[in-house]
Amino acid sequence: MRFTAYALGALGALSLAEPAAAQPTPTGDSPTSCDPSQPNCPPAPSTGTPDSPPLINPNDVPVPQPPPPEPTYGGAIVPAPAPYRSDNESLAHLGIGLVVGGGVDGFTSNGMRNTSSDGGSWDVRAIVGTRSPLALEAAYIGSAQSVSALGLDSNAVLVGNGAQGDVRLNVGGNIPVQPFVFGGVAWRRYEITNAKTNTSDLVNNDDVLELPAGIGLAIKRYGFMAEARGEVRAAIGENLVPNNSGGNEAMHRWGVNASIGYEF
Repeated sequence: MRFTAYALGALGALSLAEPAAAQPTPTGDSPTSCDPSQPNCPPAPSTGTPDSPPLINPNDVPVPQPPPPEPTYGGAIVPAPAPYRSDNESLAHLGIGLVVGGGVDGFTSNGMRNTSSDGGSWDVRAIVGTRSPLALEAAYIGSAQSVSALGLDSNAVLVGNGAQGDVRLNVGGNIPVQPFVFGGVAWRRYEITNAKTNTSDLVNNDDVLELPAGIGLAIKRYGFMAEARGEVRAAIGENLVPNNSGGNEAMHRWGVNASIGYEF
């Protein structure tokens, strides 16, 4: 009887111990460690190091491509278009000058030299192309000189005012000391002023066409301009002073002038 009771007690203890043995037991390394064969066991955390970046093959690096060749037509290479240049940049490249000056001038014919003396002249001149081989000039011109004739007031003065345009050739291009030659056309209106009486053969006013030509020298530095020029002027259509042959005295002129101004 006692043996039978001991055997039954041992069997009961074994049956109670089997469920406890079936449960996963934690390990000392991690509280979540379990048997991977069990269905409720979570996957173990990864303990590996991050993957290293892949190595780049030098042959895989893109190489910049050269620009396409210029187009050709019939074997001729068409040049690339010139860079855009605004109007202000174009004018600055040409060079613009503005000068004022004065000088001495007079008539060349003997008949006019006997009637008048040499006098003063003045002008205001704009020049487009001071840095270019070829330039254009536009100017206001003026002159004043004494004039005498039988029956004319002794204080009379012959005054001329007009406008001039010419073409100027700059020798040597854009250089600090620049010789030049010029030629053009001008209109001048003469008037006898400061005369209370005029019973002479001289008319009171006259419009004359002139063809000026001359040479000069310009000095340009840091925007400053100085010029000196000499000129002759052929006159056409003059009738201010009649001559003894029934015509009119020629009113051709000579002059020298100096001016100063600024180059833009």
